[in-house]
Amino acid sequence: MSTWAPPVKLSPLHETARDLGARFAESSGWRIPEAYSAPDAEIAAAKRGVALADETANGKLQVEGRDAETVWESQVVEIGGGVAVGSERVYRLRGDCFFVSTSPGRDIAVRRALMDRASGRFVTVTNLTHAFSEIRVLGPDAPTLMSRVCGLDFAAAAFSDGAAKQSSVARTTQLVIRRDAAVLPAFSVLGARSLATYLWEILMGAGADLQIAPIGLGAIRALESR
Repeated sequence: MSTWAPPVKLSPLHETARDLGARFAESSGWRIPEAYSAPDAEIAAAKRGVALADETANGKLQVEGRDAETVWESQVVEIGGGVAVGSERVYRLRGDCFFVSTSPGRDIAVRRALMDRASGRFVTVTNLTHAFSEIRVLGPDAPTLMSRVCGLDFAAAAFSDGAAKQSSVARTTQLVIRRDAAVLPAFSVLGARSLATYLWEILMGAGADLQIAPIGLGAIRALESR
């Protein structure tokens, strides 16, 4: 007798990654681009200029409402800032709105825990994991690339690690989070799933002279562990 298994979740960039020759792995129910070339070559590309990675599998939750701040108890941050809460990262977008980033597969459990904390309060917890894509731009030239498609100031003094800002990127509405990979500057760009392919292509084109390259999540893990 066959055993039913839930369908594998795919990023909106799955076909783009496949066409670029990605090798895929499955993690927490998602099929993710593990690598495009040799890991050492991908790491070198990220350190040399700028690289793009598809991190859509990360969990994405929005917590908003009059009492949203009370859900975090002592872990309150200023607007535009972020803080680690357990294994998750929490970013304050407005006085009454927070964005929560989780590792792949953690979104359901984290939402349940937040709903329990918010019980009886004026708070709404929305799971945006399947509504948003997430593209990571990393490398020493990441601020240069981002400045070509977005009007924000990406210098470290103006946009520090852990900061979050909502802005127009390539004429689309996106949430931009600075999330450095060890010593490499890196930005996560999150927006409507339907715009993922367009945004990826715009970033690849804008970074052509910066030797931009796609990298898999295996290289990301290696970079973040150093």
